[in-house]
Amino acid sequence: MKKLFLPILASMSLFAADHNLYNHSIGITGGYAVNSSETRLDNEFSWGLRYHYNRTTVEGSIDIDALQLTFDYSGDALYQNPAKSIVDGKTNIYRLGANAIWYIENDSDFTPYALLGLGVQFFEESAAKDNNNALTATVGAGVEYQLRGDFSVIAEAKGVFAGDGSSYLLVNVGAKYSFGQNY
Repeated sequence: MKKLFLPILASMSLFAADHNLYNHSIGITGGYAVNSSETRLDNEFSWGLRYHYNRTTVEGSIDIDALQLTFDYSGDALYQNPAKSIVDGKTNIYRLGANAIWYIENDSDFTPYALLGLGVQFFEESAAKDNNNALTATVGAGVEYQLRGDFSVIAEAKGVFAGDGSSYLLVNVGAKYSFGQNY
């Protein structure tokens, strides 16, 4: 049994997540936004796009491992605006952000990470703009499971805090493709 276990363990380390292997990654996510009561928005589904620039880092350092640009979109989100007598208004929400990512390196295909960032959000409907067009700060965590060297699935949760005191919890799952291999 030991003779079988050691080769399996050694081969697993060959396929462990190595974020220094590729310079760039793109991803697509689907998720759900849980909105605080201050937003006057119902919770809604969302989808998003991600671009990662993976930095070459020294193992064990606290350097930023990746820079991430994000775009999240929620269509036809229901909102309330009592000041304008709107009970069931609908708006599209656009959230743009830039995050710093720190991977928690390990010898597994599962790689947890933490993220910290800044962004901005826009509401398409003019009556909803009274709500929360604002700068945002983002704090979150996630996990990436590497299916092969260049393809991963991801799951993340981010707290988004707007300048007007409102907040959101965005929970996403998706896929990520890496390219631009370092040699």
